[in-house]
Amino acid sequence: MANYSEKEPLLGDRNRQLAADNEISTNNCPSFSSLLSKPFQCLPQLTKQLRETYVEDDNEAIINYSDDDDPLPELPYTITPITLAPSSLSQKDKLTELRKYMKQYNIGVYLIPSEDEHQSEYTALADKRREYITGFTGSAGIAVVTLDDPVALTGEAALSTDGRYFLQAEKQLDKRYWKLLKQGLATNPTWNKFAIEKAIKNKFSKVISCDPRVLSLTIGDYFKRVRLLNYQSRFEFSPLFEVNLVDLVWKKEKPTRSLDPVYHLVLQFSGEDTNSKVSKIRETLRSEKFQSTHLVVTALDDVAWLFNLRSDNDVPFTPVFFAYAIVSLKDITLYINKTKIDNSPVETRQYLKSIKGLQIKDYDEFYEDVSKLKTTIDNPDLAIVLPNKESTTFALFDSIPQSVGKQNIKHESIIANTKIFKNKTELFNAKIAQYKDSLAFILFASWLDHQLVNKKARLSEYDAACKIYSIREKLPNFKGLSYETISSTGANAAIIHYAPTKEENAIIDAKKIYLIDSGAHYLEGTTDITRTYKFGFEGLTDRYKKFYTLVLKGHLSVAMAKFPPHSTGTGTILDAYARQPLWNEGFDFNHGTGHGVGAFGNVHEGPLSISTTAGGPTSLDLYRKGGILTDEPGFYIDGEVGFRIESELEIIECDDVVGKTRNGENFLGFGYLTKVPFCRKLIETSLLSPVEINWINEYHKSVREDFADKLLEMGDKRAYLWLVKETQPF
Repeated sequence: MANYSEKEPLLGDRNRQLAADNEISTNNCPSFSSLLSKPFQCLPQLTKQLRETYVEDDNEAIINYSDDDDPLPELPYTITPITLAPSSLSQKDKLTELRKYMKQYNIGVYLIPSEDEHQSEYTALADKRREYITGFTGSAGIAVVTLDDPVALTGEAALSTDGRYFLQAEKQLDKRYWKLLKQGLATNPTWNKFAIEKAIKNKFSKVISCDPRVLSLTIGDYFKRVRLLNYQSRFEFSPLFEVNLVDLVWKKEKPTRSLDPVYHLVLQFSGEDTNSKVSKIRETLRSEKFQSTHLVVTALDDVAWLFNLRSDNDVPFTPVFFAYAIVSLKDITLYINKTKIDNSPVETRQYLKSIKGLQIKDYDEFYEDVSKLKTTIDNPDLAIVLPNKESTTFALFDSIPQSVGKQNIKHESIIANTKIFKNKTELFNAKIAQYKDSLAFILFASWLDHQLVNKKARLSEYDAACKIYSIREKLPNFKGLSYETISSTGANAAIIHYAPTKEENAIIDAKKIYLIDSGAHYLEGTTDITRTYKFGFEGLTDRYKKFYTLVLKGHLSVAMAKFPPHSTGTGTILDAYARQPLWNEGFDFNHGTGHGVGAFGNVHEGPLSISTTAGGPTSLDLYRKGGILTDEPGFYIDGEVGFRIESELEIIECDDVVGKTRNGENFLGFGYLTKVPFCRKLIETSLLSPVEINWINEYHKSVREDFADKLLEMGDKRAYLWLVKETQPF
């Protein structure tokens, strides 16, 4: 196969000369258009808008965002817990009780997923069944419990989770009763094969069971299929529809769901009203592709987006609420606990009345109505659209009446695939949210640097998490954290989803690496930012500089990438870009490279992602103008250190300077939304190309221009001096 460089058609005249001077082709540096343009300038009028927030009676109001003497607040999730309270039952007693019910229902293997009835990643306390039974608090994983001896009520118990949580799970699981199955490692069986093997060998019962309301259709179909094709019916798969066995063990200790009211996300922030969204959905249902009469909506963030509603306390870190919806060609039904509507603001109830054809029913009526769904008598070939199989529960699929016909059920998450592409208002607001949160990060990092290096203060990881929260809560339209803050020093930074608590944390050691991964919700949007710091020079090593710079190179490879539209494999290609500098040194990291981010919604918004599984021949065309996603490669050494750099990117259409694709279309690329300096003292410039150095210098220059004057106006000279120091050109 011919090997050639696509340098010429991709580069504009000025950047083509730069590439030629440095002998760089697009094969080692995907693009150059960011170098001399300024994708970092978000909004020319933004500084003025934010400046007005701090003005009272035409006099500048000084808000001490990072005052040393400010008392640190308690983090909100230490007041309203996000993890379950200790149970009166021990780990052993919980498993014994569960096995009593397994014996009663003749079950040999019982599955306990992390998800709720809506297949949510983040779940309310009332839905943390897997956490309750295992003691593991991570957001991802599935538990498998066997009953081998119905008299002694004994058996095995295993938790399967991904690489983000290996260290955390090893720490939290009681190894006397639980074994850890590490997903993706050849030395560990997959949890589904583990469950099947245990069922086949089980002398009491060969039945694998679960609550079908919380199990995805994908998993259910897998067990039904392999039972016949691979295992010749040597085990049974029989979901238990009437009850969840963990709930029977939990009893009165099980928390209840929130009844806090919903509120309207007004047009200033949403950019489109519900009537318009419903009209577009109906056009999609009528299209030749779908030819359908109903769309069933189960994902909480999809329902929130469709109705322009939010709520603050249903699910930790996520402004959604428990509800379902069914959109038909004539009307739309919202299934929700009506108390949440009755107690909502008057303006919210008036807005709901403006939605054409809206019926509001009780949350518990959803499954009954699904069981009565009909297409049309005149055209029995019309279909009903459910979410994709990964998001449809086994119970939901089973509830569709036989009269519809399984062949008339289509699976596509229409809303999820629509809302990842933000409208102009959402994109505008996302930049404002990033401006605010970048400011918070700058204030925080300058404060922490001063505390550790100049004052030699004794601060814990938890203190630092409290500090960045205290800065954010003073910013306008702040609505809370978008996930549990990862504030980690030294070896704790190697625990990918480590989060300190008031009771369990480490003192930040200025001689070691410090990693902060923290995000926020504002009415304007949701943020997710990670920076890795070294405060002071004591303990700084060439080895650490190398690791950090390799991660930075991967990060920049994604940020500068250019790619053609309509490609279904872009997410996988970008993932390789991010890993290549590490791969070249024999290193890698055990998590995805990026994920979509909601518009004041879920911080992890599917289906847009950058990962090894983010694309393929049958994947949807997810990389289009208006998408927002993160870029977050990392590198970790267990027990020693961790590095990660994360910023948010906007998918943009490149101008003609970049060139055209073979089909004559403009390339796509990224606008860089996050505006927080990289850690200058950790950058080893000898490992960077001239193009990468130029990019960093231009980026740091833009950050300094956007925030330097603002910091002086705020009266924070310390943050100003820190910013100037960290953004000096190489």
